[in-house]
Amino acid sequence: MVSETPGSLIRDLYLSESFSGKSECAGVMAKLRENGFSGETVLVSDDVFAKMSDTVHPQGICAVVRQPVYDTEKILADLTGKEGRCILVLENVQDPGNVGTMLRTAEAAGAAGLFLSAGCADLFNPKTVRSTMGAIYRVPFVYYESARELTELLKSRGIKVVAACLEGSEEYTKAAIDAPAAVFIGNEGNGLEQETLSLADVRARIPMEGETESLNAAVSAALFLYEVKRRRDAFVTDSTSCD
Repeated sequence: MVSETPGSLIRDLYLSESFSGKSECAGVMAKLRENGFSGETVLVSDDVFAKMSDTVHPQGICAVVRQPVYDTEKILADLTGKEGRCILVLENVQDPGNVGTMLRTAEAAGAAGLFLSAGCADLFNPKTVRSTMGAIYRVPFVYYESARELTELLKSRGIKVVAACLEGSEEYTKAAIDAPAAVFIGNEGNGLEQETLSLADVRARIPMEGETESLNAAVSAALFLYEVKRRRDAFVTDSTSCD
């Protein structure tokens, strides 16, 4: 994770004595220099480093990193300016691993950004950060306070509000979720708030067999994001064929 960090965001960098002598350390430091890091490192004993880290078996490198700041208008401009993209909106998703996995998946599926409600797990929870696998430095994100205000803003920009829910009227592969769209994913146990559902342009469900009542929130987000990607790729192919 440290080697993925843009150098401009690193405030302090610490190495354990044992890690500093490994060839792996030289490789990580070389990548950090490539990422723009020009600061100094602080060398500490292994015992001190163990107390600094929150993992049982620390790797020997850690950094104090400034949180990146993004602008809502910039994210929406990027969304509407590129055919077939979407954003992912999380409402009260509380598991740090889920939040991190969703951000990672959003990057992989080509989403323009991530919006999180105040009730979501902290994006900078150590478990969340590790789950992003570096995507936290590459996918823009913002927090929002009101689902109503956010949906009104999205609709005013021509962005379709898509709610993933068990009570959806259509299956997600058949619903009108063509981009630009905002895919809303709700709390692991309760789903989206009723007010949020009432504001959605589209309510779509994922078909399930057997006695399964619901899918993991991160899995649901992945299915919706890749459905948008599938349609985007198909659109690009059709456009190329027409040319």
